[in-house]
Amino acid sequence: MFTRFFYPRTLCVAGASSKEKSIGYELLRSIKEYNYTGTLYPVNPKADEILGYKCFPSIEAIPEAVDLAIIVVPKAFVRETIASLAAKGVKSIILITAGFKETGEAGQQAEKELVEYIRSQGMRMVGPNCMGIINTSAEIKLNATFVAEKPREARAGFLSQSGALGAAVLNGLRESGISFGHFISVGNKADVNENDLLEYWLEEKSISAVAMYLESFVDGARFLDIYRKTKSRKPVVVVKAGRTGSGMKAASSHTGALGSSERVVDALLKQFGFLRADTVQEMFNTVSIYERFPLPAGNRVAVLTNAGGPAILCVDELEKQGLTLARLTEPTKEKLRGFVHPEGSVNNPVDLLPGGTAEQYTRAADLLAQDEEVDAVVSIFVEPVMVPALPVVSSVYTVNSPKPVVQVVMPLPEFHQNYKNAYPEGKPYFRTAEEPARVLANLLSYNRFSEAERLEGKVKKIAEPERWLSPEKTASLAKEYGLPVISSAWIAPGASIPEYISYPLVIKGIAPGETHKSEKNLVRLNIRTEEEAVSVMKEMKATAPGIVSFEIQPYLQTRFELLIGGFRDPSFGPVIMFGSGGKYVEVYNDTALRHACLSGEDITAMMEETKICRLLKGVRGEKPADLQAVAAVIKNAAQMLLDYPQIQEFDLNPLIVTPEGKNVVVDMRIRIAGE
Repeated sequence: MFTRFFYPRTLCVAGASSKEKSIGYELLRSIKEYNYTGTLYPVNPKADEILGYKCFPSIEAIPEAVDLAIIVVPKAFVRETIASLAAKGVKSIILITAGFKETGEAGQQAEKELVEYIRSQGMRMVGPNCMGIINTSAEIKLNATFVAEKPREARAGFLSQSGALGAAVLNGLRESGISFGHFISVGNKADVNENDLLEYWLEEKSISAVAMYLESFVDGARFLDIYRKTKSRKPVVVVKAGRTGSGMKAASSHTGALGSSERVVDALLKQFGFLRADTVQEMFNTVSIYERFPLPAGNRVAVLTNAGGPAILCVDELEKQGLTLARLTEPTKEKLRGFVHPEGSVNNPVDLLPGGTAEQYTRAADLLAQDEEVDAVVSIFVEPVMVPALPVVSSVYTVNSPKPVVQVVMPLPEFHQNYKNAYPEGKPYFRTAEEPARVLANLLSYNRFSEAERLEGKVKKIAEPERWLSPEKTASLAKEYGLPVISSAWIAPGASIPEYISYPLVIKGIAPGETHKSEKNLVRLNIRTEEEAVSVMKEMKATAPGIVSFEIQPYLQTRFELLIGGFRDPSFGPVIMFGSGGKYVEVYNDTALRHACLSGEDITAMMEETKICRLLKGVRGEKPADLQAVAAVIKNAAQMLLDYPQIQEFDLNPLIVTPEGKNVVVDMRIRIAGE
């Protein structure tokens, strides 16, 4: 499908204009100046020629089949233009015209009707409200945007949901050095969206990496599925805007309250091997370094510098990103002493001082790359007056190593243009000392992604749906999935405690709609006599007249309180959570998330993200908890969430670890689809 979008042999521009500065004119100018190698058909009934191109009065007048049509007509003429294209047999269109979903309810309805028509005609559409498409390949060079820049050829696919952001990137190409193979602005994503492009680029041989700026996910579950099930492994780097979203509005459990949309996006993208960047520059730095350097095998980094301050900033960021300073071997340090100034340093960071020459930089970088304790090298050069930057940078690039040797350059102003003249193909370098750490951490994460087997759902159904499952149905599900829920008895208000129940015990008041019982003082612990139990139940009933029953449980000594929960994200689907539990769960906020289609490695990583896991492993001579048993509960709970699509959210809170090492769930709640 996307061959016609990125490699059109024939291109129609409906709404081409002879008015300078109009979108219809600037689009044609960009196509012309980037030397489009196909055949262009501008459509304008009032012009014979624009920018040297013959114009056609109508779509019907075009003498041959059209691979791709770009529409820039006013909104009022969009529908009839698309109808003409459909009659012509055109299957691929880019609708740049705005005024649809982004304008409100009426625009949203118009967009919906337009998409229904397009699909009925077997067409695919990018947009509306987008800025076009670029292909830098020499086979079909095409800049079909209204930004007349000339990007260098590269091998990354770049999607931008924001037209303005895309324009900003294109406007800054000469300064930033950013390059790509394909660029597409998807606008409102009414039809073609990020899932379509991800699927295409993962299989497209001319594309080696994918970069995406997204503000929303049309179908996050499919986005994850496409990547985890593809046989074509490529790095996909995502900048996701909207980090401060309000999360799940319908959440009513502890798990739901803690599962904000930003946390879900961050956790799930990392779980399935996507790389998340904070900025567009970091996104392109990651793609560029991936395309041109080997991947790091580990997290040990050597830093080479001629200035202390930038080296410190680099080291701080390395540690922040989970990387570490490599411990150089004695043979490496001995060889460095042969040419490093006595006032410099042969320890990591290696400091050549401001007088460090191109020859010294190259020798040092080569030695560091050869050290068996080093996985990557970061060279930092701050240009002094006496040592020009270009020879240093050029010389370091001659180091031939199976490890990445990347450079930070802080030069005098004239360096950047001189560098572009020397390396028109765009060899990458960093401009700040912190950037390499983030990029190396991204690449290391990509290199470590595991294809371990994951859980899959079986699709079962809960009979007689209700908003919150009754204790009996909850207990039945717990038994089905081997969840270690404590044995309970339920008695009506005013009834006596059964004689078979031993003390001490716990009493919980059960009232419709009261999901957080401890907040309403409906949980009492360590009750030791029948008289105390009767008194507690009377007090609860007086405080909460809506109580319909009391749940009676054995009282257990507690060593740790854990939370295992799950919820169904509106876009990404079933999500599992683990962390510190109990009534202060929101206060501690010590939890980690994963998609419920998880592997054993995912479970281990999720547990180790939390502070409570350090305690579970045992500190200061304490006996560790049975982490494998806890992991089994997480796995079984995730399987339950996958198997029953009706489950919207659930809590096992707390899962108690007793002093004897037993794992017992003392409270389990499940909310399913309903009102």
